[in-house]
Amino acid sequence: MAIVLLAAALAIVVWDVGLVRRRDMAAPHFIAFAPLAFPALLVAYLVGGLLLVDVFDPRLAVVTVMTGIFVALIVLLTGLQTRWGRPPAGLSDAEAARLGRGPTRIAGPLAFNDRALLRLALAVAVLLGALWLARTPGTLLSFVQVEQGYLEAAIFGLGGLGLVGLAASAEPLSAGTGLLLFLAGFTLFYGLVDPSLVMVVALIILQLTVALVVAYLAQARYLPADAVE
Repeated sequence: MAIVLLAAALAIVVWDVGLVRRRDMAAPHFIAFAPLAFPALLVAYLVGGLLLVDVFDPRLAVVTVMTGIFVALIVLLTGLQTRWGRPPAGLSDAEAARLGRGPTRIAGPLAFNDRALLRLALAVAVLLGALWLARTPGTLLSFVQVEQGYLEAAIFGLGGLGLVGLAASAEPLSAGTGLLLFLAGFTLFYGLVDPSLVMVVALIILQLTVALVVAYLAQARYLPADAVE
């Protein structure tokens, strides 16, 4: 459970953060941390499959994990095509304003913006809440057995981190990553309530649809304004 939540938190907080290498002071080189979202999301899906085995038939859990891997690959391809949310060079003032990018802060070798700080603070709060729930099972979900208290913490952590990414992101790809994590938490929750085949298939279709829509929106965001309109 801890590995899943830490991986999910990493997939949320790496956006809008990077390393500044000052080889040339006139044009410092920026190394974005956003690509780390792919391995983090992949680990969250793979290790999260061990939690799904506790609520689903093992065959359904395997299918759900395979779906998660496919979703993570969609995020990877979209990130490569959109430079992980970094705006292309040579934007006009109108295009930069349309993207709504905030000012970048520099602290030592790190570069980040206010949204990155907000996501980090909220993610830490969610992780602390999940830790508290792991020590007090049955606080939110009274029907969860004591020996499965870790599932309650995992549901809260994935859902909370997903909402953090969704609410505190301006980019479609980072917000979509949050939504995908929220759906992963919801899948785990609904597995405790009704682990039926129909619902599992519906959730799989929903995750794939969300991933494809996020991929489209992320690429459309950097189209010229006249092409979008």
